Amino acid sequence: MADQGRVVATEEFQYVVTGDAVTVSASVKRRVRGSDGTLGDFVKRMSLTADALDFGLRSYTSNLEFDKHVQVKGVVPGDTAMTVYGDLDGAGTADRLVQPPGRLFIMDPGMFTLFDVISRNLRGKPFKTRPINIVALGETTVTVEAMVTDMGADTLLWGSRRTPTRKMKLSDPSGDFTVWSGSKGQLIRLEHAASDLVVMREPDALPAKPAGAAKKPAAKKPAARKPAAAR
Repeated sequence: MADQGRVVATEEFQYVVTGDAVTVSASVKRRVRGSDGTLGDFVKRMSLTADALDFGLRSYTSNLEFDKHVQVKGVVPGDTAMTVYGDLDGAGTADRLVQPPGRLFIMDPGMFTLFDVISRNLRGKPFKTRPINIVALGETTVTVEAMVTDMGADTLLWGSRRTPTRKMKLSDPSGDFTVWSGSKGQLIRLEHAASDLVVMREPDALPAKPAGAAKKPAAKKPAARKPAAAR
């Protein structure tokens, strides 16, 4: 990810399907100035579990280590209410909040894989504008309705290749995000113009040629015949 043209961090993530559940995990590490003005490690990890068929949220938790503190946040949905909990250095609270109907998505500061989750869920769904429910984990946890606008097909320079993408705009109370997704719904690029933030997925490696692959023989020119000697 880049901030004002400067690469500041790399986020690693993976999807694992086990039975009827899919678990999405991610981690990011960067150097950030702490409360004393010195640079320190900002390490954040998250784990999201959802239904493998419809991606209905089952649980979410994140863990942040920074400035000599450890902060944990989490969400456990129910039928009509969800439990939201937080913990700072071992002291925590939990609240029950009204759960909006429909699918829930999580937004947690610094975890951009969560945009990949949204992008994959919108794959193949035709719409011009549609709402999605987001649980935003900030200083206080709130549930907001974000609007997603399909901006049509676009071509993006991804690595050294021109790649066809679907371009979308996600708007919530924190601002507008522009998303480019690939053929599988995967997030390729994310921009937040207000902060000059750009998140770019590393390009897929080009398929390597098999080792020792035989080269196609060059076409041979027919040999010129000598004219027969005159008798």
